[in-house]
Amino acid sequence: MSGKYMAAAAALAFVAGCTGEGSIGLSPGDVPGIRAMNPSVGEELDANRDGVFMNASQARTRLDSFPGNGEFDLSSEDLSNGQWPVDTITYKAFRNTSDRAIYIRRALGRYALIEARERGLGTSLNGVRRVAHISAPSTAGEWWVRSAHRGDLLPRQRAQKISLPDIINATVRNSFQIAAFGDLPAIRGTAIQEARGRFVPEIFADASIERRDEFATSPASAGGATRLTTDEDDVEFGVRSRLQTGGEISLSQRFTTTDTNDTAFIPGEQTVSQTALTYVQPLLRGGGFTYTDSTRRIANMDTQIAVEEFHRQASAHLLEVERAYWNLYVARSVYAQRRHLAGHGAQIAEQIGNREGIDADPVLINRARSLASQWRADMVRAKAAMENAEFRLAALVNDKRLGPADVEVLPTSAPNGALHLLSTNDTIEAVFIHRPEIQQAILQYEAALLREGMAANESLPELDLVLEARSEGGTGGRSLGDAFDDQSGNVGTLVGLKFSVPLGFDERDARYHRRRIETVQQERQVMSAISTVLLEVDVSANEYIVACNDLVAQRRALEAAQADTNAIQARWDEGIGDAGIELLSALLTSYQNLQASEQAVATARATREISAANLARARGLLLDRWGLSMNLTRDIRGEQTYQLARSGRDG
Repeated sequence: MSGKYMAAAAALAFVAGCTGEGSIGLSPGDVPGIRAMNPSVGEELDANRDGVFMNASQARTRLDSFPGNGEFDLSSEDLSNGQWPVDTITYKAFRNTSDRAIYIRRALGRYALIEARERGLGTSLNGVRRVAHISAPSTAGEWWVRSAHRGDLLPRQRAQKISLPDIINATVRNSFQIAAFGDLPAIRGTAIQEARGRFVPEIFADASIERRDEFATSPASAGGATRLTTDEDDVEFGVRSRLQTGGEISLSQRFTTTDTNDTAFIPGEQTVSQTALTYVQPLLRGGGFTYTDSTRRIANMDTQIAVEEFHRQASAHLLEVERAYWNLYVARSVYAQRRHLAGHGAQIAEQIGNREGIDADPVLINRARSLASQWRADMVRAKAAMENAEFRLAALVNDKRLGPADVEVLPTSAPNGALHLLSTNDTIEAVFIHRPEIQQAILQYEAALLREGMAANESLPELDLVLEARSEGGTGGRSLGDAFDDQSGNVGTLVGLKFSVPLGFDERDARYHRRRIETVQQERQVMSAISTVLLEVDVSANEYIVACNDLVAQRRALEAAQADTNAIQARWDEGIGDAGIELLSALLTSYQNLQASEQAVATARATREISAANLARARGLLLDRWGLSMNLTRDIRGEQTYQLARSGRDG
């Protein structure tokens, strides 16, 4: 008896050991620590340092040659060290589709990098290096800067001073949008435990009570009665689990108690006990650790893709916050400039009006008053634009300090290039590593390869091995214990095979064919994503270069416009004379040109800052620019989520 109980306990322990973790949620090991393009870039750079260079054609051949030459074998040492040297892999038979997916993903990444180099993509970063050392011109002479930073434009409102680093920190803490973005990886991460949950053991139980009352075919069969009656109580319970080999194991105990007047049963009331250990293992379709683990690996990659999506969305949102911050600076500057211009217009109109009937004709007076009214209207629109800029910034940040309508938001950071690019030595390889869209595309490609491998397995014939060991016993009466004890030494076995194969092209073959096409499509999407990203890098780099040069040019234009206005103002102050209309027109036009130049300088300064931030986003470094990282944490409900947090250094 003790041996039987020990065997049952051992079987239960085996089943319990075949399960995954018991808690739902992500753990630090669930999501890959390195980004998907890192190995490909690392292999290429290591090869280059060793003097080995491949062209795009050779890299493509390495990517495409494995189907015809067979697939490759990887040693356990390579796997444990995480080394996948593309140049030294021996092409043999693949052990599993996971190895295949990893290899092809890395080979495609290396090919894409080499191909992008040959096409000359991302070369505009060289131009950034040439202008990045140029500091922004001083704000000396830009009188409106003080008004933009100081709370004197709307004196009846309460001023709230805030710098750009402060607004970024406030966004990280308070933005509902970023918080919503952070929930996506946690939502996707539940699929990891969902995949593990397929292997959690389950306890099962079935019970039935059957009563039969049948006509007796002969008096002898029912002990002389005319009716054959049978009462049968049946209960079965046990534990079962799917295994990561693809099989299923179960340990069950069954008791059946029968009370009948059927003379075939002696005694008429008896109990039968059966203990069975059953194992079914697929040998082709659905078999193997790699096939069963592919679901978890795909869930893991989907979670990493969601993390990269959080990176992308958070970067885009922070870029919009920076844009809104500098747009508020421009709006405040423009309002100060147009208020200043309106003041000049009112002063000139008053001067001309006071000389009515002396040497100022009605045309001159109407012209001055008309432009003064127009400039006042422009000031009203500029004030509305300033308030709208405040509202947009407040909506993006969701900070209560910016919310009340009586708060005047004062941007205290100066657009002087102090928050420059992190580094001017970055290359196209850094873009491959840091840009989240590239990481997403290459991970989706690896997931497509895994799905193709799963579909290939599912299209195989069904061939299952069935093993069963069981012991049976029985006793008269209803004693379950006696029936169970009677099983000792009564062991039977069963060994069998189950086989089936479709006689034509079935739905599994169609699914496999579709997966193969999807893999090719995803490869093309990888190349498309890389081209699009590198185009953005080139465009953003050019915009940054233009913004740097434009600020210098606009400052020169402002100096020229100021000199022109000063000269005409001096002539005006000497007296109207016979050329009053022409001189007034020239003066008013010069003031308009001066205000336009002032606005262009303020806009150019903000544009330079925005273009620097946009270039950091295009290179995938905007979060690094502010020293932010994505951390797995818990929200107020205790549920997992991702949040942005300081990574330990300033941006």
